[in-house]
Amino acid sequence: MDKTTAGDHRGEPSAARIGPGNLARFTDLAGTRLYRDNAFAVTGLPTTAQGRAVRQHRQKLEARLAVESVRPADPDSPVAGGYRKDEVRAAFEEFQDPRRRLVDELLWRWGAPQGCGCPESVHEEHDEAVRFHAMALEAETGRGHATTDGRDILWRGAASGWGLLLERPEFRRHIAHRIEELDDPRLREHSADDFLAALPGLLVSPFRELAADPDFRPRLAGVCADWTEHTAFSGLFTELFEDAVEETVQQITDGLRAVNDKKEAHHFRDAVRVVRKEVLPAFDRFGDFRAHVAEWRRDDVAHTVAVGVGNLAVAMLGYYQFHRPTAAEKKTVVELAERAYEIAPERHVKAFKDNWDVIYEWSVGAVTTRTAPGQPQSMSGGDRVSCVLFVVGLVGVMVLWVAQGWEAALAGFFGVFMLIGIVVKLREWYERIRIHRVRGRHW
Repeated sequence: MDKTTAGDHRGEPSAARIGPGNLARFTDLAGTRLYRDNAFAVTGLPTTAQGRAVRQHRQKLEARLAVESVRPADPDSPVAGGYRKDEVRAAFEEFQDPRRRLVDELLWRWGAPQGCGCPESVHEEHDEAVRFHAMALEAETGRGHATTDGRDILWRGAASGWGLLLERPEFRRHIAHRIEELDDPRLREHSADDFLAALPGLLVSPFRELAADPDFRPRLAGVCADWTEHTAFSGLFTELFEDAVEETVQQITDGLRAVNDKKEAHHFRDAVRVVRKEVLPAFDRFGDFRAHVAEWRRDDVAHTVAVGVGNLAVAMLGYYQFHRPTAAEKKTVVELAERAYEIAPERHVKAFKDNWDVIYEWSVGAVTTRTAPGQPQSMSGGDRVSCVLFVVGLVGVMVLWVAQGWEAALAGFFGVFMLIGIVVKLREWYERIRIHRVRGRHW
C-alpha cells in the first residue's frame, strides 16, 4: 500500500506517490489558496462537525445560496472575502472522503480540546499558526491588508508556530485520535505519520507561486530563512532557489572573468570598477541564499571570489613596485586585499591574511607590524638601520675632516651614502621576493 511521504524538493507531495484514493488532498490544496480553499473555511463548519451536523448545515447554506450569489466569510476568519455557490458545493464534497477531510482539519482552527486529550496549549498554538499563515498569504496575494513589515511579522509567526508544533508529540497524538474518531476503513489504511510527513511540504508550497511575484521576490530568501530554521522544513527549499542561485553564481563568474581580462591588460581601474559594481554585489546577493545552499557550495563560491579579488590586489601590487602609485591607488590595493581576507572561507583564511599583512606593510612603507588605529606607527627595522648608518657616517665624516682634511671627509661622505643606498636596495629586493613568494604560494 502506497503511503504519502514528505514529498519532492519543491515541498509538494509527489504525484507518483499520491493519486486518487490516497492522500491526494495534499496536492490539491498546494499553493497560495491553501487556506482559502479549505473546506471548513468555505462552508463555515467547525472541524469537529460530522454526519448529521454537516448535512443540516449544507441544506441551510444551499437554501441561502438559492437567493444569494455569495456566502460571506465568517467575521473572525483569517481568510478575507466570500465564496460563490460552486465553491461552497465543491467544498461539501470534501466531507465525503475522511482522508481529504482530515487534511483540511489540520489546516483550520480547532478551538478548545474536545475529547482528544490534548493540552489546551497545543490547540492554541495550532490555531495561532493557522491564523498567522493564512493572514500572511491573504496579504501577499492582495486579499488582505498589511504593510511589508506587518507581513514579515506574520510570516515569522507562521514559521515559528508550525515549526514548533510539528515537533510536539501531542500534535501527532491528536492526528491519531482524529483517525480513530472519524472511524472509517479508508483512514485506517494510514497512520498519523503519513499525514505528518506530507504536511511540511504542503505548508511551504505557496512559496513557489509567490516566487514568481516580482514584488515578493526580493523578500523571498529572507522569509524562507525563518522556515529553514526548523527541522521539519529543512531541505524543502533547495529546488525553489536553485535557479536564482545558479543565475547569481553565473553573474559572479562572468564578473571575475572580466576582472581577470582587464587585470592581464593592466587596466586596473576598470578591473576595480567591475569588482565593486558587479562581482561584490552579486556575491552579496548570493549571501541572501545562504540558508538554502549547501555549505560546501557556499565555501566554493566564497573561495572563488576571494581568489579573484585577491589576485587583482597582488597584480596591482606587482605593477606598483615599478610605477609610483598615488595614495588612492595604494588604498584601493589594501581594500581589495582586506575584502578577499573577509570573504575567504575559514580553511583558507590564513593565506589571505598573510597577503593582506604584506600589502598593508607595503602601503605604509614596509613597516613590519600593523599599529592599532589612532596609534603612531613604529619605525621598521630597515629604517632604524638606515638611521644608525647615517649617524655613524656623519660622525665618521667629522672625524676624517679633523684628522685628514676635507678631501678624506668628502670621500667618506660619499661612501656613507653609497652604503645607505645599498641597504635600501636590499630592502626593496627583500620585499619583492617576499611578495612574490606569497603570491606564488596562494595564487
